[in-house]
Amino acid sequence: MTMPLRPGLSLTLYGQPFRVLTTQPNQSATLLNERTSNVKQISRDDIEEYDQQGVLKIVEDQDALFRDDGLPPIPSALPEHHQRTLRRRLLYVRAVLDNTQSFSRAWEVKPIASQIAAMIGDTKPPGHTSIYRWCRLFVDSGEDVMALAPLTANCGRRYGQVDAEVLELFYETVDTFYLTRARISKRDAHAELVDRITEANAARPADAKLRAVSYGGFCKLINRLLDPFILKARRYGEKYARRYFRTRRNGPIAMFPLERVEIDHTRLDVIVVHPITRQPLKRPTCTVALDRRTRMVCGIYIDLEPPSSIAVLMCLRQAVTSKQAILDSLPNGSSFTWPVEGQFRLICMDNGPEFHGHAHKQFCADMHADMQYCPPGMPWYRGPGERFLGTQNRRLIHKLPGTTYSNTRERGDYPSEKLAHLTLHELRQLVYRWVVMEYHNTRHSELGETPLQCWTRLVEEHPIPPLPSSLTLEVETGLTFERTISNGRIGTKGLVYHHPYLIHLQKRLATKQKVMLRIDPEDVTQAYIYDPINKGLIRLECLTQDLEPGTSWLDFQRERKARIAQSDTVEASTPDADTVRQEKAKLRREVHQLHQEAEHDLAQRTRKRTKTKKRDQSASLQEQHRSTASTSLYPAESLGEDWFIDLSPDLGATS
Repeated sequence: MTMPLRPGLSLTLYGQPFRVLTTQPNQSATLLNERTSNVKQISRDDIEEYDQQGVLKIVEDQDALFRDDGLPPIPSALPEHHQRTLRRRLLYVRAVLDNTQSFSRAWEVKPIASQIAAMIGDTKPPGHTSIYRWCRLFVDSGEDVMALAPLTANCGRRYGQVDAEVLELFYETVDTFYLTRARISKRDAHAELVDRITEANAARPADAKLRAVSYGGFCKLINRLLDPFILKARRYGEKYARRYFRTRRNGPIAMFPLERVEIDHTRLDVIVVHPITRQPLKRPTCTVALDRRTRMVCGIYIDLEPPSSIAVLMCLRQAVTSKQAILDSLPNGSSFTWPVEGQFRLICMDNGPEFHGHAHKQFCADMHADMQYCPPGMPWYRGPGERFLGTQNRRLIHKLPGTTYSNTRERGDYPSEKLAHLTLHELRQLVYRWVVMEYHNTRHSELGETPLQCWTRLVEEHPIPPLPSSLTLEVETGLTFERTISNGRIGTKGLVYHHPYLIHLQKRLATKQKVMLRIDPEDVTQAYIYDPINKGLIRLECLTQDLEPGTSWLDFQRERKARIAQSDTVEASTPDADTVRQEKAKLRREVHQLHQEAEHDLAQRTRKRTKTKKRDQSASLQEQHRSTASTSLYPAESLGEDWFIDLSPDLGATS
């Protein structure tokens, strides 16, 4: 190649920053676009052409240091025995250069070399010729210490000898057999290469047979000659390769507490039991909100239901309010603190449907907080939250009875369901204790201090104001619905509320106008309605029967679904389902038959009325015609007894 390229070198192509990933002698080089993460493979002829056109340039200020002689840039990177050799040579060279005018005079160099050998205990001191050669290298290199390093690391046949035809067969086999979406194993690809070499040897003389490559040599050729990105892209897809070889940056950062809160959820690796029957239920879902800057847990909510907007709302509600009630419920909780509360600036989450719910968006709007959805396929946007969930599983959940561990291999034959012992309430208390007493007081590797210490220090610089009373009420009544008032009542999802003023408000509002109903998610008996006319909140009375104060929204909906499912189940005391169906069909058909009979009777009565009306009209016409004939120009008495005039309607109309 005209331009010396080596892996790790930074350069520009048409002004775009690239980095050399791999180079192959007399073949090509693989370049990585550092802005788009695209991989470009260019041949030797292309490199020469780009170099002549001036569009391919090596960056002067390199972020990777290399030496042209192939040695490491610093002495400490050498192997230990080479470092000892370097230090020994440097002692002789410095002593000779400091005590002689010319290091080429043997009579001056030998006494100095003897003194150094006696001082360091060197039983085999170098001759004056070797010392002269070392001094010459050291001086000519500008007193570069690495010039005295032994070059034996660059000697020898490191890559072995592979015939050029075998190498061509290797590239052909890898391209058509190994680098495919079928993901053929290396063992099968090596067998295919051996078969092709055997077929090629069939047409060659005995003294010109090609030497087959061993499986170990085949694997070394893959590691040395194939670019890892291209290998991943050809076998697993380009999208997978881009994500695997992405730049490992920190993602978005925050400068002060509660500037950026990240929320995520996962199923905990533990099975909980029923508090009464002690039967195993299932793995609960944990929703956690974490402060990006201090790594403090803002809120954590655990429930048996799958991820939902209500669980997200409960977690965020805990995040912005005081945790003193939680601390009071913990043993020795008064000795610890959980000071995270207040209004956050931005909340970051993934694109799950639970984060697109109305309750979640309304809560963020009430808090005047921005929402940011992470780009798909970029989990590092919420890296701290993901790491916290993993830390919680490793340090606490996997130590509890009934844990399922992270995978079946780690679980082994551990009987998780049989050893399940914790109820949901007990699990919540253990998680709260672990967060407050251990996680917040354990030194974080990235912070250099505990999350609680970082929070305390930064809050002094950027105080967080408490929530105003208006926002506090919105937080307490976090579930928001738009409903219409009907018959002086308002309700949703099986809940019915009442207030004497509602019937008056209903009359004053427009027809079917909706009003805002706000319900406390932790106690559905507490609800408010907004009066748009007087601009006030009205506290409502819950009319739903058998509803205890303190019932949460999720518990009520869970019980409601259970009642509906139970009512749908046919019990032994109820009639057979097929009998009920037949009787319903019979009743339906009888009602339909009654309608048909009523229609038939109505039609008969209508026909009778029509016939009677026509008969009456005909009689009146005949009477009218008779009266007309009696007053005609030809009276009956003037015609004699043998003549008469027929005045029927048909003859009259014909004449």
